Amino acid sequence: MSVNFIIQAIRVLYVNQYTKEDLEMIYNFTINLDNKVLNGYFIANTALSYENDLELYLEVVDALIKIYERNEEYEKCAELMAQKNKSLKIIKNKTKNYA
Repeated sequence: MSVNFIIQAIRVLYVNQYTKEDLEMIYNFTINLDNKVLNGYFIANTALSYENDLELYLEVVDALIKIYERNEEYEKCAELMAQKNKSLKIIKNKTKNYA
């Protein structure tokens, strides 16, 4: 379910066809993922154009950060940046382990 949600979220965010409720739902989903799920995303590869599903997740996080910066909702940006940094740390650590 969650990877499908991420794929749909990317589409909705990039075509700017979202309501305030949609945006809030995507935001809540995004910031509530723990390391176990994020690590699972790193291992999975649902969309061929991405190396792993964690890259899909980061697309959503980046899009949300831009939207919330534009809306001057900096607390949400800070929470999203924390999730982004956690994800980037997973990528860095896992990539180092595979090298």
